[in-house]
Amino acid sequence: MTFGIDLCYIVTPLVKQRQIMEKLIHHWAHGYGLTYNPLRSVALEKIRVCSDIEEMLTEIRISGNPIIIGTSSRERDDKSIGYHELRDMISKEERPFLMLFGTGWGLTGTTIELCDKMLMPVKGSGDYNHLSLRVALGIILDRIFGERGGKDERDN
Repeated sequence: MTFGIDLCYIVTPLVKQRQIMEKLIHHWAHGYGLTYNPLRSVALEKIRVCSDIEEMLTEIRISGNPIIIGTSSRERDDKSIGYHELRDMISKEERPFLMLFGTGWGLTGTTIELCDKMLMPVKGSGDYNHLSLRVALGIILDRIFGERGGKDERDN
């Protein structure tokens, strides 16, 4: 909600993980959590849980064929796009955008093939380039949708 994102999909083939997510969402949207923190309920209304990417894409395509942007800790020259370039693209494009974030080992090769563009990776000054999903997501969304935006190598 901080960045005005319409929907957030959590995709996992693991039934138990989907059940946990649904239980958490229900707690904050309908259970005691609703009275404890009503604003969290509003935020969680934007979350959808799916078992696979195809299920998610089927739901998204109801409102239009999205432009799919992948993320990775490695640069992908063939499809790469910088943060400012993506910000400009989003401001001009009518179609919805879907940003995919992987966990652990990242997006699969098959998933990367679905992507129209791959966002330039978040890079620090060190050689080790691994951020938790939560941290990477915050940095990336701030660079694209934040008031100050971010600066990437293509902006030099």
